[in-house]
Amino acid sequence: MNATYLAFAAAVALLIASPGPVVALVVADARRSWPAWTILGGVLSAQMLLIAALMVIYLALDLKPVILEWGQVLGGLYLIWLGADGLCGGGGEEAKELPRPQSHYFWRAMAVGLSNPKDILFFLAFLPGFILPAQPFAPQALALIAIWALVDVSILITYSLVSRQLSSNDRLQGLLDLLPNFFLLALGLVSCGMGVNSLIS
Repeated sequence: MNATYLAFAAAVALLIASPGPVVALVVADARRSWPAWTILGGVLSAQMLLIAALMVIYLALDLKPVILEWGQVLGGLYLIWLGADGLCGGGGEEAKELPRPQSHYFWRAMAVGLSNPKDILFFLAFLPGFILPAQPFAPQALALIAIWALVDVSILITYSLVSRQLSSNDRLQGLLDLLPNFFLLALGLVSCGMGVNSLIS
């Protein structure tokens, strides 16, 4: 059982550490202030997807692939809009002068996290491999949820600390202004392309 949980923690760490839309938001927001609300929104969105996937597995529901495919397209469009907004004026001087409420960063991270098909596909594809049929389901599900939350928070805090450290360098500051937006835009285009391709085929 412990080996299973260690393997799950390693898989989760690799998934979260690989750059994704929530990481891009955390890196961007950490330049201005400590991104606690962005991290909270990202972690809670992942927890919601994890719990939903565990329910699907527990109830042995046949989740139609077309649902994920449409989710991929819609999530991709949202990421494209978010990245384009940041590049085309959302991060301009006027926007910097107007402070946004902390709830804005929370709900934006929640929306990005819930629209990220990488998490949905990861949960449905790999969670069954970490659940032992001979053991009670509920304690295993709670352990997986707790492990994900711990790893998720740790990695996002690490990204925040690195981003804040790098933002003190003037040359890197301009790069950190642009890269997260380009990354969100690219992820959105890939997500849309994959979703449309799956729907067509």
